[in-house]
Amino acid sequence: MESELAGWLSIVFRFVHVLAAIMWIGNSLLFTWMELNLLPPKKNGDDPKENEDLLGYLDMLHGGGVFHLQKKVLRPESIPVPLHWFMWQSYTTWISGVLLLVSVYYTHGGSALLDASKSTLTGSSAIALSVGGLIFGWLVYDLIWRSKLKERRAIAIPLSLALILTAAWLFNQCFNGRAVFLQIGAMMATLMTANVFIHIIQNQKKFMVALKAGLPHDLKYGKQAKLRSMHNHYMTFPVLFLMLSGHFPQLTSAAHSVPILAVLIVSLMAIKFWMNSRYQFKHWLKALFATFIAAVGLIALLLNLPGQSAPGLSSAAAEGSKLFLNQGCAACHQTGSTLLAPQLAGIFDSLQTLADGSQIKADEAYLRESISLSQAKIVKGYPAAMPAYTHLSAEQLDQLIAYLKTL
Repeated sequence: MESELAGWLSIVFRFVHVLAAIMWIGNSLLFTWMELNLLPPKKNGDDPKENEDLLGYLDMLHGGGVFHLQKKVLRPESIPVPLHWFMWQSYTTWISGVLLLVSVYYTHGGSALLDASKSTLTGSSAIALSVGGLIFGWLVYDLIWRSKLKERRAIAIPLSLALILTAAWLFNQCFNGRAVFLQIGAMMATLMTANVFIHIIQNQKKFMVALKAGLPHDLKYGKQAKLRSMHNHYMTFPVLFLMLSGHFPQLTSAAHSVPILAVLIVSLMAIKFWMNSRYQFKHWLKALFATFIAAVGLIALLLNLPGQSAPGLSSAAAEGSKLFLNQGCAACHQTGSTLLAPQLAGIFDSLQTLADGSQIKADEAYLRESISLSQAKIVKGYPAAMPAYTHLSAEQLDQLIAYLKTL
């Protein structure tokens, strides 16, 4: 019953998390697009004061009508009512993400975070490390962008990226690949939500309080909020990818997963930069596709570089290792973790306890049946969630079994 409740809550949290993220990232993309497309106010020679409060305007066709958008400096006597604020999409995304992190990765003593083949770190220590990463990551990032370095972005931006990738390398010393990708995604999402809560909304509140007190609209608060808003904007693509990284076991379980993560983060931010540069740089589309092709090529190269594989691996086992990644097996059968699926290390010729309480030897016949007809025999303690790999040829099954024997 406890397992069923945890599974149901995980579904609820996932749906809320994805839905809120769509709304939040959609807002970020739309508002930045509007900022980049604002037209300067039209000058009227007969009335120089006309539109003096107007910072820019934009006309958009949608839903059978035209939306006329204006960005203005507000006056104390003309605060619009109602005035819409955008923050709850961010808060809901982060809160539901934390609930997912707890329900999926922090339960069961934190075993879902760890890779027992890398480290002997305890589950409780892994949870503390994960939580510490969220908190310490924000403190370091915020310190950089509160300091004088924020005026020297050529230093601050590479430094921030380098620290994120250093964190990925450190977590990779003890976490499994899937947990590393999600941990970095959670850390970047925490930066984004903290930016909203501490900087963007607070600065907007400051100038609204000043306006209500009869003071003029101080644009410095808007500039401070916009800096953090642009940070969030450039993190949207990487965070979205990392949110869904559990679906990409070929990347998270790769031998060079951290360099792949680095390529993903940098290239996705670069692609967003080229998209934003379309009105200032005429070759923006060529640069975007060049970045995309370079990133795909570099990741393909990293995937094919030899890793720390077992010495003397036969050609059949080597092909089986590739199949294990490409068919998505590594998404659930994670090295050093038994939370989502049974541990495969040492499985060949071991005794497996089935859901009905009986035991069976995991010989070649059992492994072959478990791959091609996965619902035939279910291991005790796990749901019947594995799909049947009936599309694999006899040769491919032989290669997978040859690989499983080496574990």
